[in-house]
Amino acid sequence: MRTLKWEPMFDPEEETSTAIAWISFPALPPNFFVKEVVFSLAASVGKPLQVDLATRNQTRPSCARVKVEVNLLRDFPKRINVGLRRQSGEISEKWIKIKYDYMPKYCKNCKIQGHNKHECYVIHPELYPKDKMEDDENEKRGVQKEMELANPRTEEHKENKETEEFKD
Repeated sequence: MRTLKWEPMFDPEEETSTAIAWISFPALPPNFFVKEVVFSLAASVGKPLQVDLATRNQTRPSCARVKVEVNLLRDFPKRINVGLRRQSGEISEKWIKIKYDYMPKYCKNCKIQGHNKHECYVIHPELYPKDKMEDDENEKRGVQKEMELANPRTEEHKENKETEEFKD
């Protein structure tokens, strides 16, 4: 079971396209290691929720990490252009790279998280492993067999009932 964000248009047949992801800003300049700046950068991806402990304590100068609420239907930028105003008044630009630590996949066809349209068994049934199909069929047969054994109306029981009816 997964906990998902509540939405007013909730449909139990569809999973939300909203997810939580960690993103990193590798090689971030040291003067950017402030929560407000990291949140401002992360806002280009989604809604920033929290920075990790190493970023907050500035104990990992190699990169800053932030947890972000994202909409999986969006395209995600690979980098952000930041303008820096120098003391002389001139503005210099710097590209900040964004690394996505893990981004859940979302299928627009099934409206389910976990795969995308290129991996969708509904669109591409040939992708469904044959071994898995056989396993599913064997499992169904096994469950049916277990139910027959557990059901008191087995063939022997039915035969005994029929012979009792003839005795009357």
